[in-house]
Amino acid sequence: MTSPRSNKSLVMALWANAGLLAVIVIVLLSRGNAPSFLSAAYAQNQPPIAGGAGIFVMPAQMQSNVWGCYLLDVDSKTLCAYQFYPGEKKLRLTAARSYRYDTKLENYNTELSPREIKAMLDRQAVGQAVPGPAEPAPDAKDK
Repeated sequence: MTSPRSNKSLVMALWANAGLLAVIVIVLLSRGNAPSFLSAAYAQNQPPIAGGAGIFVMPAQMQSNVWGCYLLDVDSKTLCAYQFYPGEKKLRLTAARSYRYDTKLENYNTELSPREIKAMLDRQAVGQAVPGPAEPAPDAKDK
């Protein structure tokens, strides 16, 4: 049997251990980058986007050590890219493009045409194997 004195020492050591663990937990949770038990908000870690009234600005990394920003004008359907030159402390326009007609394209710079993808989905719907792209259906103007 253990004496009451050694039992009391063990209880005191356990309380001291619990106190130290509580202090460590408090320190960890008070830090800004502490792990949280709550889930992160959707898209929380995305770079900030500033804008309103149809014009949006977003920071951009152009190359490994080259920074700038994108300016998107939704109303005029224009995208501009600006690059920051730190030696000159200037922000310069590097590219601008209207995407007004780009969004009307259906099949540009793609491997499979929309018609081929539709044919694959149709074959999949009836339970056939879908090995690869189907032969494109002939257009009315090809006849």
